[in-house]
Amino acid sequence: MRFVNSKDASELPAGEYRDYVMHFVKETRRLKDVMASYGLEIDSDAPDERAERVRLEARVVELGARRRNNAKSFVYGALSPACARCRTGVRSVSEFVSLACNRNCWFCFNPNQFDYEEYRDSLKDATGELARLGEQMGGMDYVALTGGEPLLFPDESLAFLSAARSRFPKAHLRLYTSGSGFDEGLLHRLADVGLNEIRFSVKLDDCPTDREAVFGMMRRCVGIIPSVMVEMPVVPGTREETMQVIRRLDEMGACGINLLELCFPLHNASAFAQRGLRLSAQPYRIPYDYGYAGTLPIAGSGTLALELMEASIEEGLRLGVHYCSLENRNTAQIYAQNLGGSLDLPHYRFSNRTFFYETVRIFGRGARRVARVLGAAGFPHAVDDGRGMVMFEPRGIAVPGVFDGGETVFLASGVVEDDSCGPRVFREVGLQVVGREDVAAIVGPVDFEAEDGGSC
Repeated sequence: MRFVNSKDASELPAGEYRDYVMHFVKETRRLKDVMASYGLEIDSDAPDERAERVRLEARVVELGARRRNNAKSFVYGALSPACARCRTGVRSVSEFVSLACNRNCWFCFNPNQFDYEEYRDSLKDATGELARLGEQMGGMDYVALTGGEPLLFPDESLAFLSAARSRFPKAHLRLYTSGSGFDEGLLHRLADVGLNEIRFSVKLDDCPTDREAVFGMMRRCVGIIPSVMVEMPVVPGTREETMQVIRRLDEMGACGINLLELCFPLHNASAFAQRGLRLSAQPYRIPYDYGYAGTLPIAGSGTLALELMEASIEEGLRLGVHYCSLENRNTAQIYAQNLGGSLDLPHYRFSNRTFFYETVRIFGRGARRVARVLGAAGFPHAVDDGRGMVMFEPRGIAVPGVFDGGETVFLASGVVEDDSCGPRVFREVGLQVVGREDVAAIVGPVDFEAEDGGSC
């Protein structure tokens, strides 16, 4: 599939449907204009990088990796069950006791969080908020404590984790930390509250002594905390340094590593430019106002993550390697907004791949021909006969004859949104052109994996 363009619109009869298509063309242009305003170059090698991404995706799958979440993530070996649940975010939450941090990472996107100014120097009632969210969700299966740096407040962090374990005895508890404030006594206190997983951040910019200290902390955790991991963004140009981290983790018996697609947080552009980093030319498959603070992906980061996975498999490393793209971190938002697909919208289908509601639209004289084809097959559809439009849910593109007339087939994606002036509203936010080669991907079965992802 591809984004609509002005040529697609110009081929339609003048009128509201041409304007409808042009709306999405303008939205794509607007996104590019906004991206250009931040002062970073936009990748000019996008077609070449995309071809390399496709090759690497096929290669790691050939080597035994699994596609997950509509190819928004790839994993080899063990996967944290919390990462598996992140796809939908159901009964899962990440909390912080404060956004205070003793680090100043150039890629940090915490300042984008809506409550950053309120909590950058103060504490919040994370335990009370967890209790309220637990009641809303009917319980919790996965609870994370992040920051800022949570271990700057060890007593508050331990109190939160203890309360989470008491309130949700079977929940999977995880902690994110750079290691600041970590010591042997705190390690055993974390084990005593039943922490299931600890994720360390490794900064390649740190001096060797500081990095070794973090590796020492992780080594002490192995065998005491059930799952010890690293989660770090993949910076283009750091292949060998990142492979050294992966090898060290494997040697110490860590569970795995989450390789995150590096994102530009809409500030600190000079630090990205100094490193020669550029924005991905096509940041989203469906442009939308995603709430995740990471915001825009950096070109080449995902490609390097797949290269690291390929190398790890070929070297026979035992730890789990997970590539998590920016889009992988956005799907839970769409799943929640669209109420898990619980709405019955005529001629739309809730997609188990994207979590958007989707419908197919065909415009112009060809719409009448396609309507006749669908009618003959007994497939439900709606026709605006006077102005030339047919719409039907996506499985209809598999009906023989739909593509035979050469009409442009559009796939529209919609979301449920809160309206400040009243009840929720439904709005189409994306429009793509579908080809015959896309039929199997759209109408075929979705291969769901077990959420445990394999044990460490």
